[in-house]
Amino acid sequence: MRKVLEDQWELTKDLNNPYVFLNINAKPILQDKAREVWARAMKKSGLRYRRMYETRHTFASWALGAGESPEWVARTLGHVNTSMVYKTYGRYIPNLTRHDGSALEKLYLEATKNKRDTDLVTIGHNYGHNRENPRP
Repeated sequence: MRKVLEDQWELTKDLNNPYVFLNINAKPILQDKAREVWARAMKKSGLRYRRMYETRHTFASWALGAGESPEWVARTLGHVNTSMVYKTYGRYIPNLTRHDGSALEKLYLEATKNKRDTDLVTIGHNYGHNRENPRP
């Protein structure tokens, strides 16, 4: 994809326009015209029709699923922060180690190793939160 964009930029960079995709008059392609071209390309491809806008969602979900950082995806999509990325695409963000919760479990098991069951109440979140087990 990057190569396609770079090749297109080579064709249009000297036309005194900041846009990459231009019409034959070196003007930005109008959205209605782009939609027509998109519809013809979709029909020719044999794929089920989808709006161009949906490619944005495909990009985001694929990038996150591949392990790209949510911050990078948010910036690429033009968002000011990651809240929309987490809200919309959170289910595509993998735990890169593929062991959800295992780090916390390992930490707990190490902390509780060689402890008696009665001592476990002094380990963890509730430690020091009640009068029966004040912090030392």
